[in-house]
Amino acid sequence: MSKPCAARLGPWCIAAAWALATSLSGAAPPDAMLGTWLTDDGASKVVVTAAKAADGSGVYAGKVVWLKEPLRDGKPVRDANNADAAQRERPILGLPILAGFKASGGGWSAGTVYSPRAGTSYPAELSIGADGRLQLKVDAGLVSKTDYWTG
Repeated sequence: MSKPCAARLGPWCIAAAWALATSLSGAAPPDAMLGTWLTDDGASKVVVTAAKAADGSGVYAGKVVWLKEPLRDGKPVRDANNADAAQRERPILGLPILAGFKASGGGWSAGTVYSPRAGTSYPAELSIGADGRLQLKVDAGLVSKTDYWTG
């Protein structure tokens, strides 16, 4: 009778088993979404960063850092569709569009995604798909939509 894996290979077997279990569960480490992501339409890139919340947990946010077409009529593209008229002159470049996400069950929840096209924010959940793309499941009332961003 052969020895169990842990007895033969020690920590290597345990590490391999943990890596396999993590990959099969689909759980992404809390900081897996940090970095720069190209939106599904290729029109912009968003950088995701982390900060500490008041309770000491990590909170994740993202802002636009690149636009395929940063100018309109020779001027920086603005947040013209914002529901708040006072915000309509904000440039899209540098605009925060992800806010308040916290790690939860292998993904991130309790945050919002701001849509400059619609001029409003929506509740959303984020996860990393098996293909490595960031999945944004946006809840817009009766309709939900999933977008896929690439790293």
